[in-house]
Amino acid sequence: MDSFNDFQSLFLTYLSSEKRYSENTIKAYRLDLHDFYMWLADFFISKELVLSDKGELVDVRLDFDLIEHHDIRLFINSLNRHSYSKKTLARKIAALKSFFKFLNKEELVLANPMQHISSPKLDKRLPKFIYEYQVLALLEAPDLSSPVGLRDRAILEILYGSGIRVSELVNLKLGDFDFKYGTIKVLGKGKKERIVPIGSYGLEAVDNYLKHGRDSFKFSLEDQDFLFFGKRGKRLGVRSVGLMLDGYISSTSTTLSISPHTLRHSFATHLLEKGADLRVVQSFLGHESLSTTQVYTHVTKGHLKKVYDLNHPRAKK
Repeated sequence: MDSFNDFQSLFLTYLSSEKRYSENTIKAYRLDLHDFYMWLADFFISKELVLSDKGELVDVRLDFDLIEHHDIRLFINSLNRHSYSKKTLARKIAALKSFFKFLNKEELVLANPMQHISSPKLDKRLPKFIYEYQVLALLEAPDLSSPVGLRDRAILEILYGSGIRVSELVNLKLGDFDFKYGTIKVLGKGKKERIVPIGSYGLEAVDNYLKHGRDSFKFSLEDQDFLFFGKRGKRLGVRSVGLMLDGYISSTSTTLSISPHTLRHSFATHLLEKGADLRVVQSFLGHESLSTTQVYTHVTKGHLKKVYDLNHPRAKK
């Protein structure tokens, strides 16, 4: 009989140290495994409950080799009764697939009960983007006479000019910029580094912020290497960037409803519209799989059709 907590601990350590998954992903997987753990405690027959001195459930010891694919299906049915979205359900199944694959690989279980379990098919959602004139209005919204405005212009120029994630932006450090070659070193998902280009507008905005704005934020010695700070001198967070963007959106348009990630989508869409190679855009975005980047081709097909209709002599009568 083995402890579920022991197996879970080994698995999460593997995700962190070897697979280099992000903290958010590991946190989600831990919650997903907890759901499975609670179901095992309530349902599985061949088990030994480990209770505390107060009689509270501490752990479940069970023979994992007794778990079969039909038991997993029962668990998934119990999830369906909670009306989870397809995306959430797919993630929970993915967590179990990874968990049992790991246990089988480490010879902690003889067979993998998840082998014959399929994930629900997710509806492909097209990425939301904004047009170039809308991006331009957004970029020109910050007041460049103030340190906050200089900071915000630099943030917006980086997000649109390089396509990096907001989580990557808030962790940028001074040494990550190469002004000579016009690139940024980015620490992406899985703690993987990549080099992305940034245009002259972005570099100019960062340079102006460094010369005339950054020192106005009273940051601590501990955070002195980081690029962006809030009004109180603390490192800027993802939520703060979202709130900042909301403010500029409301001042420039009453119809737009976007997030900071929309600038990343717009970056990729506009590059492909101008003829950029899909694999190059993939490397810029830091996507492991080309299929993740290919979703943008569905967006650009509409643009290509529009160009054809407007320019080809035999497009329409």
